[in-house]
Amino acid sequence: MAPERELFLMMAQLVILLLQSSMALCQAHLWHIMRKRRAATLLFHCDNPATTTRRAALRRYWLRQRWYALADIREQRDCWVYPRSWDWWERIVLRVWDDQHWIQCFRMSRGTFTELVGVLRPTFERQTTNMREPVSVEKRVPVAVWCLATGACYRIAADNFGMGLSTVSDAVLEVCFAIEKELLSKMVCLGEEVGKIMDGFAALGFPHCVGAIDGTHIRIGQPRGRPDQYGNRKNFSSILLQGTVGHTGCFVDAEVGWSGKNHDAFVFRNSANCAAMDTGVFVPENPTLTVNGVSVPPLMVTDGAYLMRRWLMKPYGKFAITQQQKFFDRCLARARNKVECSFGRLKGRWQCLLHRLKAREENMVTIVTACVILHNLCEAKGHGMLGSLRDPTPLTMPGDGLEYGENDRGMLEEGKEVHDAMAAFMYARDRR
Repeated sequence: MAPERELFLMMAQLVILLLQSSMALCQAHLWHIMRKRRAATLLFHCDNPATTTRRAALRRYWLRQRWYALADIREQRDCWVYPRSWDWWERIVLRVWDDQHWIQCFRMSRGTFTELVGVLRPTFERQTTNMREPVSVEKRVPVAVWCLATGACYRIAADNFGMGLSTVSDAVLEVCFAIEKELLSKMVCLGEEVGKIMDGFAALGFPHCVGAIDGTHIRIGQPRGRPDQYGNRKNFSSILLQGTVGHTGCFVDAEVGWSGKNHDAFVFRNSANCAAMDTGVFVPENPTLTVNGVSVPPLMVTDGAYLMRRWLMKPYGKFAITQQQKFFDRCLARARNKVECSFGRLKGRWQCLLHRLKAREENMVTIVTACVILHNLCEAKGHGMLGSLRDPTPLTMPGDGLEYGENDRGMLEEGKEVHDAMAAFMYARDRR
């Protein structure tokens, strides 16, 4: 092809491209004029001018974006990362605060916090790239712990720690997932402390006991389009936390995520803890005690809302007539009080559970589980409750229990046998 012909074709293509761009710009301009007139007409005739004004502003925004795209005009950024200050964290918290201030705001001492950071570091530490340095683990962990402890909104945490709002939200979820992954099997378990737990409950007056079971409601936001899915009989949405605690108040098992409309006994009957205790695998070696010819497995105590089993003791309640039965109820109440106090300290420490939980439905279980793990960590380290954080009233809803099914009637008969045998044994031992 001759050079003149090739040059002519290139010029023709350039002219066609310019004409197409001009026509597109003219079309966009005419479209803008027509939309403006239509918006003015709607604004004049509409019953809600505020709604029409917002819609018109949105149309102008998208029109401006189209003009920028056609004309290849880009909005200039003032800065890539908005400047924020870390002074409160780096100059006050790290340099000035003592352990009392740390426990008051982060529910743990600085030494415990350092250990926690060391455990979580391999899970979500990020690499430095050519774009910018990532937020370090030492800065993300305190943001998450502070949000869980205070229950404050993410915007306040962003202002205090000098981080973006989305960065705070991501940090809370990342830390909770890392805590659940690294520490759940280590911190929330019966472990090798079975003998100490039994001795602790025996000192409270209830021998051969390995735990106290109860449930509490965690308030959540009402899911859109499903108002009754998590609604409980107190007319708010919640999920259930079924906890089993030892004599020190540490959780040895936690079942999280059931809807608040379910009964405590229903959640318990379908929990992994119930299945493990029925098969005798929850307690290592499953030690048994023979009382008046009755073989007694490791026991757990609860309130009247649960269904009795061979290993699950509940009070006689209104059927307590004899002194022996009343004494049994008093001893059981002292042992069961441990789980009530644990729920109070759990919600007192991690006040995100005390009010409506600010999380999506798929993240609620992880956040509650992380709070349970951190509660056990603080209890194990001996970090007490300070000031107004002492034992708030937990949100529990005792009931009358569910009706016994065919599969539960055999458990009921065995449970009554163990129930009466333990009542006689405890009363006789107290009278010695």
